[in-house]
Amino acid sequence: MRLELSSLRGPSAAGAATSLFSQWRVGAIVEAIAVRDVASGQLWLNIGNLRVPARIASGAGAGPANGERMQLRVLRDHPVVALESLVVANDEASTVNDGLRRFLPRQASPAPLMANLSHIAKQGADSNVLPRPIRLAAEHLWQALPQADELATPAGLETAVRRSGVFLEANLARQLTHSEPNDTRAMLARDVKALLIELKNALQRGGAVVHAAPTQAPAQANDPLPTARAGLQSLPTAAATLAQFDTSNARVNELAAQTDGALARLNTVQLVNAEANTNAPLLLIELPIRHGDHTESLRLRFEQHGRQHQSSEQSWTVEAALSLRNAGALHAKVSLHGNRIAVQLRAESPELVKELSTRVPELTAMLSDSGLQVERIVCLHGMPASEPDLRGAAPLLDERA
Repeated sequence: MRLELSSLRGPSAAGAATSLFSQWRVGAIVEAIAVRDVASGQLWLNIGNLRVPARIASGAGAGPANGERMQLRVLRDHPVVALESLVVANDEASTVNDGLRRFLPRQASPAPLMANLSHIAKQGADSNVLPRPIRLAAEHLWQALPQADELATPAGLETAVRRSGVFLEANLARQLTHSEPNDTRAMLARDVKALLIELKNALQRGGAVVHAAPTQAPAQANDPLPTARAGLQSLPTAAATLAQFDTSNARVNELAAQTDGALARLNTVQLVNAEANTNAPLLLIELPIRHGDHTESLRLRFEQHGRQHQSSEQSWTVEAALSLRNAGALHAKVSLHGNRIAVQLRAESPELVKELSTRVPELTAMLSDSGLQVERIVCLHGMPASEPDLRGAAPLLDERA
């Protein structure tokens, strides 16, 4: 099947597309996600953080399905960009693609669900907002979310990542092989994905019908997709929506739609990690955290550059993105090569940038005391530019002084 990319309207969109296309050469392999409009059948390709209109030039008349992940080879780069879809024979890749086709169209930010969990917790045990089994399942999930201050230590962060749901199946296989049944039950009682499944089951037993997308603000429609190598953007916070509904059935259906979207997103993150390039191992984590009586979503990406045996010094990049309720987005990037470290901190709020800058000497001392050679720590205003999700790309920024 051959596809041609249409031009984008608007100077900013056209400029972004031109910048992206200029990186391609004939024969280059590009990864994209097909997006189809249900009513019109219009086809777009999500390439990195850019959505480009496309048309089918030849091949199967129906074209790719909505949510289908595609590998495309560049056939021509002018006067229009022409791409050819590649058939991936790898069974594992086929399984991943099948999973992405299933979950990607259903995924949604977990922020609205987490806001509603906070709302439910505030109602107390005597609340009749939801049926008791659903309320208990929601409270179990809420209590399992890590507190923000628990992430201040390496052990606390490691525990939160391990219980994030991304490793549920691996942990379960390990527990079933080497642990007692009580240990397995204790693990499931603290794992975010296991508790999401418990909540989904409670909602289904309560008669929930997921027949429409959950209520969401217009901005949430543009929340970043869980892709492997696109620029790491923060997930915005959201307001609780359950108070908008007058009946228990409506609240149950709303909560069920949000739970389904959050669980589909977590499955998508797992699939994205499964297909990560083995030449540059990568792990994406999305971690809901409690901060007082509200929630925030911490996104983390760990990436190793190059093969481990090629050098005695390992090279890693760790990124974190967080949307603070009152201070806007915060982004951190740590580059580690051997014992040399560089840190870049970015914030939307000028006041937060100033506050971070005053803590640079303290951070420098802490890193030095840990045996690291600090090469640079910078605090910048504004978020990093969005970057294309191109497989096998070299590190985007050399932050060594």
